[in-house]
Amino acid sequence: MSDPTREGTPGEDGAAGGGAPGGNAPDPNLPSWARPRSVANPLNEERMAAFIGPRWPTYQKKFAQFLEDPSFVPTWNWSAAFFQSAWFLYRKLYLAAFGFMLIPGYVFRLLTGSDTQLTMTEIQKPENEGLMLMQIAVGISAIIAAGGVANWLLFRRARAAVRLAAAQELSDVETLPWLARVGGINRMGVALAIAVFLMSLYAAFKA
Repeated sequence: MSDPTREGTPGEDGAAGGGAPGGNAPDPNLPSWARPRSVANPLNEERMAAFIGPRWPTYQKKFAQFLEDPSFVPTWNWSAAFFQSAWFLYRKLYLAAFGFMLIPGYVFRLLTGSDTQLTMTEIQKPENEGLMLMQIAVGISAIIAAGGVANWLLFRRARAAVRLAAAQELSDVETLPWLARVGGINRMGVALAIAVFLMSLYAAFKA
């Protein structure tokens, strides 16, 4: 006859004492890799701020919807819209930077079938008026595209870096400086982009 005052033991109908099926306590007989773990979200504010840098308060608002749902949603970034490749270089988004350097010219040639370089001399020719208008249309499209995707691309890069750091299981003492180095800005890239732009502009006026 059982003693009603006796506390439950492990394995008896899920009674107090734990370890029974359906309980919250992990089964001690399971190997460590099979035990459930509570994984903290690595995309915390401290790590994202370390990656983005001093302008994190601004980007925190822009990233809010991406933190809830990382799917692409158009947002707006005025700096990326006006400076395009220079901004992407500045934020170390090198693939996007080269894309905005090359794709507009390719689209222009695809739409017009023309390889004419629109120098100042060529622009003044009446027969090139249509090419000039198409060049303006392509340029405006590039502005809209750059401004619309910039925040999302920067968020994706930040998320990838933070997740990589989390996968290495580094302490914050090691993680935060690493994120600051991988993220942040690239002033040298911007200087190079400006130099190339000025040389191209000078060549266009001299031609």
